[in-house]
Amino acid sequence: MRRARMPALSRPALFRTALAAALAALTIPFIAHAASGDESVATPTAQVFPTRQGIGITWTPVDASGYRVERKQATADWQDLSGPLTASTTTWIDETIPAGTTADYRVATTGTDPATSTEVKATRVTEAPAVGDIDVLALDANRGGPPTWLKNEIASPVTATAPTDGSRTLTAGSLKVTLPAFVAGPGYHDLRSQTAVTLTQGERSCTSAATLRVTAVSYTPDLQLETFAASLAAGTCEGADPVAWYEIRYRSALGYQALSITPERHDFGKVRHGEMPSTAFTLKSTGIDPVRITGFSIFGGGFELDPGAPENCPSSLQPGETCTATVRYRPSVGPSSTTLRVFDSTALGLHSVTVSGYGVDVAEAQNVDVRSTFNGHTVSWRSLQRAGGTAVLGYNLHRYLNGAETTEWFPEKATEGTFVVPKPTTEPGTEYAVSVVNEVGEGPVSTRLPVPRTNEQIVVTQGEPDSRDLAAAEKFGHVVPFPADPNSVKPKEAVASSPDGQSLVYVTNTTERTLWTQKVTPGHLGVPVKLWSSATPITRLSWSPDGTRIAFQAPENDRPCVYVIAATGGTPTKVACELSSPSWMPDARTLVVSDHRLSPSRLATIEATAGGTRISTWRGQAEVPADRPVRVSADGRWVAYGHGSTVRLAGDPERVSPTLDAEVRELTLDPFGGDWVLALTASGRVYQLGFDLGGQLFLYDGLKSVTNRADVAWQRLSLTIKPTPALMGPDISIPFEASALPAGTTFSCEVKGSFREAVACTSPFTTPELSSGNYQVVIGASAPDGTGAVAFRNITVDATGPVARMTGPAYQSSVAATVTLKVSATDPNGVASYDVQYRRATSAGPYGDYVQPWTNTTATSMSLAVAAGYEYCVSVRAKDKFGNLGQWSADRCFSRPFDDRSLALASTGWTRATGSTFYYGTTTQTTAYGKSLTRTVQGKRFFLVATRCPTCGSVAVYAGNRHLTTVNLAYPTTHRQVVLGLPVQSTLFSGTLKFVSASSGKLVQIDGLAVGRT
Repeated sequence: MRRARMPALSRPALFRTALAAALAALTIPFIAHAASGDESVATPTAQVFPTRQGIGITWTPVDASGYRVERKQATADWQDLSGPLTASTTTWIDETIPAGTTADYRVATTGTDPATSTEVKATRVTEAPAVGDIDVLALDANRGGPPTWLKNEIASPVTATAPTDGSRTLTAGSLKVTLPAFVAGPGYHDLRSQTAVTLTQGERSCTSAATLRVTAVSYTPDLQLETFAASLAAGTCEGADPVAWYEIRYRSALGYQALSITPERHDFGKVRHGEMPSTAFTLKSTGIDPVRITGFSIFGGGFELDPGAPENCPSSLQPGETCTATVRYRPSVGPSSTTLRVFDSTALGLHSVTVSGYGVDVAEAQNVDVRSTFNGHTVSWRSLQRAGGTAVLGYNLHRYLNGAETTEWFPEKATEGTFVVPKPTTEPGTEYAVSVVNEVGEGPVSTRLPVPRTNEQIVVTQGEPDSRDLAAAEKFGHVVPFPADPNSVKPKEAVASSPDGQSLVYVTNTTERTLWTQKVTPGHLGVPVKLWSSATPITRLSWSPDGTRIAFQAPENDRPCVYVIAATGGTPTKVACELSSPSWMPDARTLVVSDHRLSPSRLATIEATAGGTRISTWRGQAEVPADRPVRVSADGRWVAYGHGSTVRLAGDPERVSPTLDAEVRELTLDPFGGDWVLALTASGRVYQLGFDLGGQLFLYDGLKSVTNRADVAWQRLSLTIKPTPALMGPDISIPFEASALPAGTTFSCEVKGSFREAVACTSPFTTPELSSGNYQVVIGASAPDGTGAVAFRNITVDATGPVARMTGPAYQSSVAATVTLKVSATDPNGVASYDVQYRRATSAGPYGDYVQPWTNTTATSMSLAVAAGYEYCVSVRAKDKFGNLGQWSADRCFSRPFDDRSLALASTGWTRATGSTFYYGTTTQTTAYGKSLTRTVQGKRFFLVATRCPTCGSVAVYAGNRHLTTVNLAYPTTHRQVVLGLPVQSTLFSGTLKFVSASSGKLVQIDGLAVGRT
């Protein structure tokens, strides 16, 4: 914006301020002057007007016998100024008021019902205005601003009518201005009623509120206009949006200012960007007095005062004199307009000129993009319709390869949209660019874009009439047919991707249904491999996460059945019937299916083996019929299934997608476990749905709906976690294969649920000492080109060793010198080996340390030589095939007696004898009553070794002085080295154990004593 000689606030500016105030309060009427002759008004309405003789007062007649005019000055009382006036009098002049004096006036009626008008104020001018010969109506319509039907006009002479119905009309040329019949004197008068003034030019009129600035005015005693000099601003005239300004002179000696600007507005038309045309505006002083030009301003739209042709307006423009201001246009594309403002000293104070133009130029292509499928690509750009300010004719697609450029012409579409050019094959090094051709010409060629490497594509089987073959869609849903394949078998139906994204499995329908796999990688189509043929339809394909098996659905006797076949082919295994829509869980061992063995049908997790053992059911979902798709996310978090025209996520609560256009027929989920679902409806359209943070499904418009499709699969290059055992030990080893990923790819591994950080890793990923439980192994890949991949495997870890126990010997004491120990253990993974240990104690002392004679033995029976006079306690632990070592079992304790020679003869009457049938070849015996043997011991369990025979007597046993029991040794037949258990003590006894013969004349033959501490 360029400004020059900006003005201070002038009288015209004050006038405009007064006008703004007036127009903001249009509801307050101007002092009314009732129509003359209205006899129904009981109170007169008074109005004052200036005359050369003094202050005139006029009023409306009412039904009264007479009138009088009263005056009040300053704080004085009201005075009867006129004396009695007749009933026919309606005008009176106060000639007594001195010049420069202000007074209030009112009119009072006389008669039976007197009334008084509202008081009015008037000031007698110091000097009566001069009467001159200037007669003019000068209209400044302000045509450079908003639209108006008024036109600039200066006309003379002026005629003025007598007052009629409270107004009078001034006429000159085609102009008429109807004003209130009287004004009280010089100054500002706010005419706030919409009907305050009437403006006429030619045949058209309008009413308006206005502000009247009176400089000089005088009326004759007979109410005629004697002289008048005023400026009128009318701003609410219908059809004339800008404020119109009138300079009114009637028999006046005062001049006026007026300014015209030509042209009143200017349109540069269409101008090409970079050009800078200019135009000059002529300012002319058209009034009687000189006009001061105080400044110019212009801002925006590419318009400016031309610095090469500066304005030449003097500070004072004499009547009839002209000057120029030049505006330059520097266009941007599209329409633009602004206002040239001229600040001046006229009553308008500011003249506006509208300047406009339309910039045009060649256009640049927008949203150019190149996206790849594995073997082809698409080039897309936005259809502009109009660009560079003109209609777009079309586009040139530029292709660059090996230093050569070719172009392909595409005329503009009839409607807005996106141009998508599919290319089934890609030659390495190909680049593309786009240029726009409009009415101006061809625009610049966009930046060259190479065909990028991609790691994913959406594979669809084309519906009729698309030959039912495979096609690929890039991420935005633009479909590219597969390259021509001489080995292709058609028509194709169901399709699924391998977990590493390098192969497809699909079904063809010719004379029979056949299951095929085919290598499909970037830049390469392999030869289809036939896996199996069936006379019945094969649907709902799902490739296991470890890449080894393919699950599918096929009918048997009108029942849906689920089968599993090796990815290399062979005979399928029937999992079970009354199952449908199999989808693998991340453990690569179980399937989620719709289980119709339940009533109603429910989603269930089953073993992927013959019989389809049900492991669990999913909560919260509605019945899932046999013809509905079911898909598990790669990480197992989500199970999505089709339900009518919606997609649902199983769970409690169940999540439901927005309603799609038709029944959902197929689903495929993000292979990386992300929050995306592709849904194919019965109409053949594919939609992309997403999960928000709360797991709610929403429709994502980033994928254009592709139509006329039979099945859909999301193929993405990834790594594959190889098969892993159903149960693993605490030190896990997870092998993975990443041949689908580029060289230089790095990997990170994490065990979810272990609270261990992710670590850099290679195959196999190992980590030690996991606790028993279920985990998810997550292996992420990061390629040098910024792409990534991720694979999941659910594992179960057994870190618990076997539960072992001693099963032999079964006795607690024996005279045998060798004991056969027997061990066993239980473990779900199988027992690998045993460790066996023992400790022993003498008859009167504590246990010694454990001795472990057997370590990592696979034997379950072993012999232990035991010494006389000791108790042995034996325990076992076992190790499973994962190396988990179990806890030591509880001790199994047994004792071997010491010989009778270790018993002290506490009295006479005992005989020491020998013989091969006795324990250690000796015995101590008596036939007398009350004979005793003693031994100091520590123990809870005691076993007496003695002979039993028909003539044997009995022996009493004492622990200290406490009688424990009496043992009857009599028996029908004779038995040597009989081990006889004595009562078990509740607490450890430490003291003297005494044996006293309790019979007379009968044999008591003692052969030994065993002591146990347990």
